[in-house]
Amino acid sequence: MTENTTFTISQDYELICPQKKLAYPILVEEWAFLKEKIRNIKDSANFFHTIGSILFGVAGSSLLAFFTYDKPESVTLAYNTRIVITLAIFGVTAICGSFAFYFGRKERDNQNISSTEVISQMNLIEKRYEDVETQIPTLT
Repeated sequence: MTENTTFTISQDYELICPQKKLAYPILVEEWAFLKEKIRNIKDSANFFHTIGSILFGVAGSSLLAFFTYDKPESVTLAYNTRIVITLAIFGVTAICGSFAFYFGRKERDNQNISSTEVISQMNLIEKRYEDVETQIPTLT
């Protein structure tokens, strides 16, 4: 015959309380505002700078082609056409590349402005409690 045996296992836990630290109570609206601002900050990888680099690469290649063309003894219409097309490609890609770099710079400035907005809002929250922090002794 088998007997029913009962096992009782117990384990003691000792809870360690965290040390007291200073905290800022913040309104839910302010916290949501900060989260939205941080969410809108984009990565520094800039599409316009990539396009500008590609366009300047094409402009440089066409300029190199212009300087390395073999000049025939008699200038023909085909030669003049190649020169005009090469210079047109250089001009268009150089101008478009310049605009791409300009817009890339503006986009980076906008990204920097949005991050400073978040920091200024956080500093504003901290300022509300600066007087309180000076009155409370530092907890060690």
